[in-house]
Amino acid sequence: MMDVDHEDLSINLRKEFITAENINDLFEKYEVPENLDLLSIDIDFNDFYVWNNLSDHYRPRLIVMEYNATHLPNEDKVVVYNPYQCWDGTNYFGGSILAYYNLGLKKGYSLVYAEKYGANLFFIRDDLIETAPFKFKNINDVERLYSPPKYSDGPNGGHRQDPHHRPFVKSVDLL
Repeated sequence: MMDVDHEDLSINLRKEFITAENINDLFEKYEVPENLDLLSIDIDFNDFYVWNNLSDHYRPRLIVMEYNATHLPNEDKVVVYNPYQCWDGTNYFGGSILAYYNLGLKKGYSLVYAEKYGANLFFIRDDLIETAPFKFKNINDVERLYSPPKYSDGPNGGHRQDPHHRPFVKSVDLL
């Protein structure tokens, strides 16, 4: 486990500032297994870029990804990358459900669930889905899986509007 603000070696929590440039070095440093069970990415801004730059050697079975549900399911939006930017309390962070769906496709993952509060997405590796003895309802159906945010009084129920109106980029242009 890694966190920008906290360290507790008794539970193997390391204090690290994670960027797209250092994610693979950090995984090597802490000997993260290549075939890990669960990877949770929740760094409040550059999540898309960190997963995109994570080496294909790392193949978690399940990925839990924070996303920005302020953006509707038909909007392909990702913040402009800045390795030192952190969340500022506005709705300018992360990426939309569609952006993460597109990234999941590129990486060989299927979107299987979006929690009802509009905070996290769940992806399972495609090879595991192909051999699973069950089926997922609405798998990869961004429109049906999407839930609007329910954590503040900003746009669509999300965080407050970005007063600077910073630009977004499309995941299809990044991938």
